[in-house]
Amino acid sequence: MNVMNIVIVGKKNGKRSIQWLNFFLLGWVLAMVIGLGSGGVYYLLCGRWSHAAVIQGIVVGVLLVSGNLASGLRTPVDKLRQLK
Repeated sequence: MNVMNIVIVGKKNGKRSIQWLNFFLLGWVLAMVIGLGSGGVYYLLCGRWSHAAVIQGIVVGVLLVSGNLASGLRTPVDKLRQLK
Protein backbone atom coordinates (compact mmCIF):
# COMPACT_ATOMS: atom_id res chain seq x y z
CA MET A 1 0.00 0.00 0.00
CA ASN A 2 1.43 3.36 -1.05
CA VAL A 3 0.44 5.95 1.54
CA MET A 4 2.22 8.98 0.10
CA ASN A 5 1.46 9.51 -3.55
CA ILE A 6 3.01 12.96 -3.95
CA VAL A 7 5.29 13.23 -6.99
CA ILE A 8 8.00 15.89 -6.91
CA VAL A 9 9.98 14.82 -10.00
CA GLY A 10 8.31 12.98 -12.85
CA LYS A 11 8.42 12.46 -16.59
CA LYS A 12 6.40 14.58 -19.01
CA ASN A 13 6.79 14.32 -22.79
CA GLY A 14 9.89 12.15 -22.30
CA LYS A 15 11.67 14.83 -20.23
CA ARG A 16 12.26 15.28 -16.52
CA SER A 17 9.72 17.63 -14.94
CA ILE A 18 9.75 19.12 -11.44
CA GLN A 19 6.38 19.73 -9.80
CA TRP A 20 7.30 22.94 -7.96
CA LEU A 21 3.90 23.39 -6.33
CA ASN A 22 4.09 19.89 -4.80
CA PHE A 23 7.68 20.56 -3.72
CA PHE A 24 6.85 23.81 -1.94
CA LEU A 25 3.60 22.58 -0.37
CA LEU A 26 5.16 19.35 0.90
CA GLY A 27 8.21 21.25 2.14
CA TRP A 28 6.11 23.81 3.97
CA VAL A 29 3.84 21.21 5.59
CA LEU A 30 6.71 18.95 6.65
CA ALA A 31 8.75 21.88 7.96
CA MET A 32 5.84 23.17 10.05
CA VAL A 33 4.85 19.75 11.42
CA ILE A 34 8.40 18.74 12.31
CA GLY A 35 9.24 22.23 13.63
CA LEU A 36 6.21 22.48 15.88
CA GLY A 37 6.62 18.84 16.91
CA SER A 38 10.21 19.35 17.99
CA GLY A 39 9.25 22.56 19.79
CA GLY A 40 6.42 20.72 21.56
CA VAL A 41 8.70 17.87 22.63
CA TYR A 42 11.23 20.39 23.95
CA TYR A 43 8.44 22.14 25.85
CA LEU A 44 7.24 18.87 27.39
CA LEU A 45 10.75 17.83 28.42
CA CYS A 46 12.09 21.18 29.64
CA GLY A 47 8.96 23.07 30.63
CA ARG A 48 9.74 26.11 28.47
CA TRP A 49 9.43 27.03 24.81
CA SER A 50 12.50 27.12 22.59
CA HIS A 51 12.55 28.93 19.26
CA ALA A 52 15.84 27.19 18.42
CA ALA A 53 14.17 23.76 18.67
CA VAL A 54 11.43 24.89 16.28
CA ILE A 55 13.94 26.33 13.81
CA GLN A 56 16.01 23.14 13.92
CA GLY A 57 12.88 21.11 13.20
CA ILE A 58 12.01 23.37 10.27
CA VAL A 59 15.53 22.91 8.87
CA VAL A 60 15.16 19.13 9.16
CA GLY A 61 11.85 19.25 7.26
CA VAL A 62 13.33 21.37 4.48
CA LEU A 63 16.35 19.06 4.22
CA LEU A 64 14.07 16.00 3.91
CA VAL A 65 12.13 17.49 1.01
CA SER A 66 15.30 18.80 -0.66
CA GLY A 67 16.85 15.34 -0.37
CA ASN A 68 13.83 13.84 -2.12
CA LEU A 69 14.14 16.44 -4.89
CA ALA A 70 17.83 15.61 -5.32
CA SER A 71 17.02 11.88 -5.38
CA GLY A 72 14.41 12.46 -8.08
CA LEU A 73 16.88 14.47 -10.14
CA ARG A 74 19.44 11.62 -9.95
CA THR A 75 16.90 9.00 -11.03
CA PRO A 76 17.13 8.06 -14.72
CA VAL A 77 14.31 9.55 -16.81
CA ASP A 78 12.98 6.16 -17.91
CA LYS A 79 12.38 5.13 -14.26
CA LEU A 80 10.41 8.26 -13.31
CA ARG A 81 6.62 8.21 -13.02
CA GLN A 82 4.63 9.58 -15.95
CA LEU A 83 2.91 12.89 -15.17
CA LYS A 84 -0.46 13.88 -16.56
